[in-house]
Amino acid sequence: MDEGDLVVLALAVVTRDLSLAKKIMHFARDGVLEEGEMQEKLKLPSAELRQLLYRMQDSNLVIQLGTKEDESGNRLTYWRINGDVAESFLIRKIKDVLEMLRKRREEEFSGEYYVCAADPTHIRLSFDEVIAKMGESGSLVCPICGAMLEPVNKEKVLEDLDNMIKTLEKALEVLEGEAG
Repeated sequence: MDEGDLVVLALAVVTRDLSLAKKIMHFARDGVLEEGEMQEKLKLPSAELRQLLYRMQDSNLVIQLGTKEDESGNRLTYWRINGDVAESFLIRKIKDVLEMLRKRREEEFSGEYYVCAADPTHIRLSFDEVIAKMGESGSLVCPICGAMLEPVNKEKVLEDLDNMIKTLEKALEVLEGEAG
């Protein structure tokens, strides 16, 4: 994976939009962005673009170079993409997600959860929450649609988490191998 791909991926993590990250890289001239020009090309409201730039700056993926006035008195703000940190940023993010997934896996392994039988996205309750709700209402139903609650297929959830963990561990190996 080359540095440009790593920068796009890092920008995509921060912007939460791969297409936008690719456009940012495409419009950057020698890694430098002019805010007004970016707003025009990306068709983003000024406040939204500014928030994105600050999020990228908080992650050290862009550096504000400074501002100057053009001949008509408009303020031009320049930013530089800091590609040097993309790899370490991605390694740190993957490690954070791995930690979160491992914690979630442990919770899934040791707990029992229930979801709405009609639409599992409605609600997800732990066994203790189900017991408390049964005490209040005397029934085991979804508070959104009234369908029965059913136990989550623990094996499927654990398998999915294990697959995500393995995939991220492989990605981490590749990145750390490139960094080494």
